Amino acid sequence: MDNTFIQRKPTAIIVGSMVIPKYSDPKKIYTPKDIQFDILSELDVNLTYMQAWRAMKKALQLLRDQPADSYSKLPSYLIYLYILEKTYLGFVVKLKKTDDDCFLYVFVVICTSISGWKYCRPIVVVDGIFLKSAYRGIMLIASTIDAAGTILPLTYAVVDSENDASWKWFFEQFKLAYGERANMCVVSDRNKSILKATSIVYPGMPHHSYMWHIWTNIWAKFKKGHLKLSELYFATVRSYTLDEFNERMSKIEEIVPRVKAYLYDIGYYRWSRVHATVRASTDYIHTVIDGMRCYIICLEIRNVVEQFQLDELPCSHALAALRQMD
Repeated sequence: MDNTFIQRKPTAIIVGSMVIPKYSDPKKIYTPKDIQFDILSELDVNLTYMQAWRAMKKALQLLRDQPADSYSKLPSYLIYLYILEKTYLGFVVKLKKTDDDCFLYVFVVICTSISGWKYCRPIVVVDGIFLKSAYRGIMLIASTIDAAGTILPLTYAVVDSENDASWKWFFEQFKLAYGERANMCVVSDRNKSILKATSIVYPGMPHHSYMWHIWTNIWAKFKKGHLKLSELYFATVRSYTLDEFNERMSKIEEIVPRVKAYLYDIGYYRWSRVHATVRASTDYIHTVIDGMRCYIICLEIRNVVEQFQLDELPCSHALAALRQMD
């Protein structure tokens, strides 16, 4: 090994330049502890944790530049987005500044998302994500599920924080871009700002909660019976009949009585499949003979089986009726 390097005091820029390849993959986690271990193993040089931490920061700076440098490019990016909005029909970019002309919010919609929205169910899933940078901030996103069952991004926005003003502005811009559809609903966590914003911008629109978010709250609030509760809770969420739902809720009450009260306070209609509103699709009535049994199929209210009613997944009898219509 080069004795010159051993005698030289290791600095952040030297070690940082050596570990740059470790940070080329953003999904890989490479900590100061890892730097200490690798430098000791490869070069027999002991680094303090602070030296390793500074080396990590220097490597990220060399790889990605200073946050201030990236932030200073924001005006040029916004000009580029403005050009896209004027060039491509349907591309939407909205910018909001503070009174002293500083950046506050930006809202972006790609035209292909707008064209794809009309072929999806009118369900809007929204959430906020922390931006981990020197300038912080929150990215608000909205998405839906397409006919293939995959996620279709609808829009994203960058705001200062999740508060009443930012969510209200987000939904105002969303309504301008996407309008309002019949039977439209929003799904989110239980953020009060989202509830308030949707009630103002989309009065009367149903609001539902993530079943997983509710479960994480149950896990945190109630300290026992997690294994049994998990199986019962998700089965209850997916129940197709009231009898199934009530039976499973009774079992939940036997394990931890307060969980049932907690779920009731949230509102069954926010998270339970069986309490969802059934929507009409067609106005045809058919009689289907299956062996010795006769089924009356009403495609308007989809009253054959609960799965057809709630998920709009036709059973064999409904498929038989639909084939007869062709």
